[in-house]
Amino acid sequence: MKCTGCRELMVAYIKGELEGDRLSAFEEHIAQCTACQAELEGARKVAAVVDQASDEPIERIVNNALEEGIKRRASDIHIQPLPDKTVIRYRVDGVLHDANQLPAYVLDPLVTRIKQMSDLNLAEKRLPQDGRIQIGLDDKVYDLRVSVVPGLLGEQVVIRILDKGAMLLGLADIFTHEDVRAQVEEILRAPSGLICSTGPTGSGKTTTLYAIMQHLNRRECSLISVEDPVEYQIDGVTQIHVNQQAGLTFGVAMRHILRQDPDVIMCAEIRDLNTLQTTVQAALTGHLVLTTLHTNDAVSVITRMLDVGLERFLVAASLIGVIAQRLLRRVCEDCAEERPITEMEAKWLRDSGIEEVPATIRRGAGCDNCRGTGCRSRTACHEVLTIDPELREAIAGEMDIREVKLLAAAKITPMRHDAARMVLEGKVDIAEAMRVLAFMPRYDS
Repeated sequence: MKCTGCRELMVAYIKGELEGDRLSAFEEHIAQCTACQAELEGARKVAAVVDQASDEPIERIVNNALEEGIKRRASDIHIQPLPDKTVIRYRVDGVLHDANQLPAYVLDPLVTRIKQMSDLNLAEKRLPQDGRIQIGLDDKVYDLRVSVVPGLLGEQVVIRILDKGAMLLGLADIFTHEDVRAQVEEILRAPSGLICSTGPTGSGKTTTLYAIMQHLNRRECSLISVEDPVEYQIDGVTQIHVNQQAGLTFGVAMRHILRQDPDVIMCAEIRDLNTLQTTVQAALTGHLVLTTLHTNDAVSVITRMLDVGLERFLVAASLIGVIAQRLLRRVCEDCAEERPITEMEAKWLRDSGIEEVPATIRRGAGCDNCRGTGCRSRTACHEVLTIDPELREAIAGEMDIREVKLLAAAKITPMRHDAARMVLEGKVDIAEAMRVLAFMPRYDS
């Protein structure tokens, strides 16, 4: 706004609240000021969209979309503009499903309504915005993280659904195979060091860290976490929510946490070298530190830390264990059936370390309870890398990094073996396991 005081007058003018001399003076000013004329036209358009967003049909569409997403157990709701329509989609068990198709003209009031609920800037359509909504449904409270980004066809909205009342999982729920769980528990016995949970976005890394925090949460220990956002509250743990606008970043929070005399620290994400260095320093000064990295497998954490800029001796001295994981959709128990195994599937099982391949395996045929997908809910498969003295010496030394990765890979049971066992147990369809693990690195070929 170029003219001082005109913004408030414009709002009053559009609402019809200006009268008498004030109205005359404002109209005379508008007639002479081209900048205010353009802004007034923009303000009118925003007001018109806001009026549409307040209409009952738009409110009902938004409310129904949120409720339907929660009922479907969706992790995300997508509102996507297309040339001739607006599409609402739900990500359920890691896969997007189209739900509703609406006319294209519904997009603007729909997005504006969501912005109103999220306390976002209604007039800003050129820059991305992030907000939050908290709603209650069926005696539960859900925290919705809203992301709005501008596109060629209009603004796209993605809403992440977090169930604040969900039960936190324990180690036995996360690591379903006893040998894998025993490896993790052995690493967690260390008094200090850095433990990384790794995998792509949406692979359940944070859920695994919450389970570990619960396992370590004892009366004689001080636990502090830095998260963006705090997804679930854990009694007995001091949880810090990152606030970028206020200057409270992961790095800043980590530096101050070290003055709080913690035993265990969880830094939910490492985003830069500064945060990584602070995290490693904490691990080297007597703290057990949990964090996440985005890599395809456990072995790649070593090279990722080096690529970010950390010295080899610091990686070797701080890192004590890595947990890599993927989420697999479970076979729906209501429509599970046996089917013959194909030769290609049998070969995949043998390559995954299964000696005796069965003649049949389980799959979901599709039913109303799983909406015809054959899958319902998800489970995690893992590989665990323990940094033993031999590997620690190799990381710190002059061995070629490729040789270091081969040495590390030889010390772990690949993730596909954990997934293959779930196929034999009938928990996971082999087609699902092959799809999710198709691009996992292979060090044995």
